[in-house]
Amino acid sequence: MAKYKIIIENEEFSSSEEQEAPDQESVRKRAVATTLAIASDQVAVGKPFFGAHVTIEQDGAALLRLIVSAGASPLKMG
Repeated sequence: MAKYKIIIENEEFSSSEEQEAPDQESVRKRAVATTLAIASDQVAVGKPFFGAHVTIEQDGAALLRLIVSAGASPLKMG
C-alpha cells in the first residue's frame, strides 16, 4: 500500500497525519470523512460553521486539494 499525507487546516485548526491506502480514491474518502468528523464536533458544540482546506500529498507532492465544510443554521419556528 502507498503512503499518503493528509493535511487538514483552517485559520483555527491544523492537523497532519500519514496514512497507508491502496489508492487515491480510498485516501480521498478517508480525508473527507475525517474532516467531516472534525466539522461535526465543532458544529455540535455551537459553532455555526466549520470549513477546512484539505491537501493530500504523496512523496511531498500535492495530489489533491479540497475544501470541506459543514454548518448548522436554526430555522424560525412558527
